[in-house]
Amino acid sequence: MESVVAGGHAADLVPDRKGTDRNDTGAQGAEGRGSGQNGAVTGHGWLTLLAVGLGSMVVQLDSSIVSIANPAIALDLGAGLSQIGWVTTAYMLVLAGLLIPAGAIADRIGHKKSFLLGVGGFSIASVLCGMADSVEFLIGARILQGVFAALLSPAGLAVLRAAFPPDKLGMAFGIFGSVSAISIAGGPIIGGVLVQYASWPWAFYINLPVGIVAVLVGALVIRESERAPVTGRLDVLGAVTLTVTMVLLIVSISGVATYGWFAMPTLGLFLVGLALLAVFVLIERRASDPMVPLELFRNRTFSVGVVLMTVITLAFFAVLFYLTFYLQGVRGYTPIEAAVAMLPMTLVFAVSAPLAGLLATRIGLRGTLVTGSVLTVVALGMLVRLDAGSGFWTLAPALVIVGFGIGFVFVPAIEAIVGSAPVEQAGAASGIQGSTSQLGSTFGVAIFGSVIATVVSSRFGGALTDAFAGKVLPPGVTVDQIAGQSQVRQSVGLGFSPAMRDAVVETLTRSGLSDEQAGRMAATVAEAAHRTFLDGMHTVFLYAAGVAVVAGLISLLVGNGKKS
Repeated sequence: MESVVAGGHAADLVPDRKGTDRNDTGAQGAEGRGSGQNGAVTGHGWLTLLAVGLGSMVVQLDSSIVSIANPAIALDLGAGLSQIGWVTTAYMLVLAGLLIPAGAIADRIGHKKSFLLGVGGFSIASVLCGMADSVEFLIGARILQGVFAALLSPAGLAVLRAAFPPDKLGMAFGIFGSVSAISIAGGPIIGGVLVQYASWPWAFYINLPVGIVAVLVGALVIRESERAPVTGRLDVLGAVTLTVTMVLLIVSISGVATYGWFAMPTLGLFLVGLALLAVFVLIERRASDPMVPLELFRNRTFSVGVVLMTVITLAFFAVLFYLTFYLQGVRGYTPIEAAVAMLPMTLVFAVSAPLAGLLATRIGLRGTLVTGSVLTVVALGMLVRLDAGSGFWTLAPALVIVGFGIGFVFVPAIEAIVGSAPVEQAGAASGIQGSTSQLGSTFGVAIFGSVIATVVSSRFGGALTDAFAGKVLPPGVTVDQIAGQSQVRQSVGLGFSPAMRDAVVETLTRSGLSDEQAGRMAATVAEAAHRTFLDGMHTVFLYAAGVAVVAGLISLLVGNGKKS
């Protein structure tokens, strides 16, 4: 089957939305399996989308539900902060490290087989998570979940790549994106209900019935895509090198907030990771059957899509992550209330994702991407207006606009990556898409966490001094002592929640202050902390707006196939 990068015009290749690809015979071969002779999607294509959506929903629900269940898990299993952190970190590291190798494996063993194995294995691993009687057992089961999630994710997109004709691929990815958005939006609410009215193991057990349905539907309706005969050996050396590279890069970036950019744990691991990445490229160039076909990157649309995926997930992380801390810290919302407050963004994303696919058929990938970038910049500018007393009507319009903006960038970026690859390499392309998304969110943690830490370090002391101006402090207590407490400073960067304010009250009462004195002091500290956090959050949103501008400029490099 001919590669999409073959020929002199590979750099400008994009799917032709009239129903045929200009150089992609792999995509043409996919037509007829999920579409009629005229390019219309048949019932099989929609059923395939249903199966892939259900399988992906298992993973998406799990990720958002577990974040709500973590406090209950820690209490029941007697886990400390670092241990409960590894419940999430271990899963994410395994997933990010294995996505690309798993995509290449899916291309070899078949996308359907890999998808069903991933869904079934993830469901079984979820049951093991629910049965855990120690945090160590739970972490091990979460690692197993990460392995099967890595098999599931790229194979699912590859199945869609084969089941839909090129001119309907954007629509399919859009609907797929809306399923993910609904899962992300509903996960915290479902998780809160399960933890509150059942118990934390049900946060994992709920994956089993959904997984069973996904496997049954998938086994019946998914057709195995055509793939070139495999004559070489599996690129084990490349797979191991890339997995270690991804883990090192993510661990190093994740440590920025704790150690700083230039500390040895950060810089050393990052440099080793970059060196291994160079080694990986050399291995792939010499491999007879490489795990990552480097020729994919000769396609300009594919390469730009990879960069866009990294950039837009970084910007999206700024909104999702710090608004969550704003709502729960500054506004004092419960996790469920915060999830409900974010619904304008997540529900609009569920609409904007399929709409992005339709819009791309009218104005092209480039026009859709630029539109999404502009909307994202506008929304981030509106979010800079948030203060400690902002209500629903201040927040909701910005969330609606950012939901459209992110959707109009995210879905076309997926199409640019996966849709530019031939069907037989769609698993590898999907793995690359997933890995760049993970890297983008991890860079978001590091960069924006560093920004917040810098703001707290430079402004919290001054904010406290201003807040206590004219007030009499208890004997032996100074503003510098309060500002210098590591626990307090760390909490400022996380929104300084009501629970932290209560902890300050408890500490002050133990030092001899009355409840009334301690309450007044804690309220003043909270006022300064919230002001400082808002300064940091506004700075993050301005930086994220700059990132969205960059995304818009990069989008101009994407080919712009559209209907005439």
